[in-house]
Amino acid sequence: MQEPSGSIDARAVDLSLLGRPKVDLATMQTARPRIEWMDLVKGSTVLIVVLFHSVNQMESITKEDSVSAVWFTSMNVLEPMRMPLFFMVSGMLAAGAIARPWRMSRRRTYGMTYLYLLWSAIFFTVVAFYVNTGWVAAITQFPGRLLVGSSGYWYLYALLLYFIVAKLLRRYPAWIIVALAVGLNLLRPSVAQWNRDFMIDIDGGSMMTSIVTNLVFFLIGAYYKELLTQITRWASWLWVAALLVPVVAYGIWRSANPSTWEQTYFPISLIWIVAGVMAAYLLVQWEAPRRFGVFFGARTLPIFVVQFPLLMCLSSYLHNNDPEFMHNPIVQLLFPIVMTSLLVAAALLLYWVTRNNVGRYLFEAPAWAVREQSARKRMALEQGSSNPRDLSQSSR
Repeated sequence: MQEPSGSIDARAVDLSLLGRPKVDLATMQTARPRIEWMDLVKGSTVLIVVLFHSVNQMESITKEDSVSAVWFTSMNVLEPMRMPLFFMVSGMLAAGAIARPWRMSRRRTYGMTYLYLLWSAIFFTVVAFYVNTGWVAAITQFPGRLLVGSSGYWYLYALLLYFIVAKLLRRYPAWIIVALAVGLNLLRPSVAQWNRDFMIDIDGGSMMTSIVTNLVFFLIGAYYKELLTQITRWASWLWVAALLVPVVAYGIWRSANPSTWEQTYFPISLIWIVAGVMAAYLLVQWEAPRRFGVFFGARTLPIFVVQFPLLMCLSSYLHNNDPEFMHNPIVQLLFPIVMTSLLVAAALLLYWVTRNNVGRYLFEAPAWAVREQSARKRMALEQGSSNPRDLSQSSR
């Protein structure tokens, strides 16, 4: 299941028109234009996530090396931007579905649940194999791990929970809901302590601190989409440079002060979001960044989910062998880039190989699990729509 990219896929349009009167594609694109800067944000942030995990694998066995330390500092600089910006754009893309009835939003509920269960099962199977966990223990621990999001797939779990929260609370004033979520973020040390006191007892890899504190960014994107798009009106490279100075300085300072790592960085994340939106909007004015964003922005799901089983294999190799070449400065300089490229290439290859066969269910929920399109058509018919074009538009 591809997360919506805020754009029209020409192939999807062609398929939706089979056996129906011809619909003017230009008219449809005018109604739902591709928001290219959002594609670029999605694609760039997911690549940064993969880079971050590659650096973590290297840094775990090369902590004392200077080149590795530079990479680690760079990732600390980007941390207040990486997931907040991604969740903000995800919220913007979910805004339409939040306003629709539950039966027309099954791809974001049943579909996301399916993907979370599937890839968590795949990942923990790999973990059981490499860590030599007994299969009985692995199976009995699985529900607890799902409950507290104790794997890299906490992101899928978070999107599911965020969507449900945003949809359940949409009848209340948005500013109140966002203010409560801001409070949870500002109380990050207390949330982290709650996670240690209760959630880690369920499973030691609990990611509930990240899940709770990133809620605010999804809600901002979902409830204030139009306001966020207005940021592009003020975009200039001068503004981007001015905004980057304090956030980069903060990131360097934070990296050198581990005692601050549990503190909130909410204001810094907001500055990063503004700078990121402006930079993406300016970059897509050029052809190359625009194509880059469109390509990777439409493939964030396979890139994100495929990396973790492969990273588990890499982690096992590095920790079991501690290869001498990993302490070479040139290797350390290139390793995160090369590893990120290989992980992304593997994910895209798997996606390409499976997209036209049963393997596609690695990345999308089966039709029987969501049945979203039929629900939308039924609703359109109940509202008295007999125009095939109306039906095709209501199914998106």
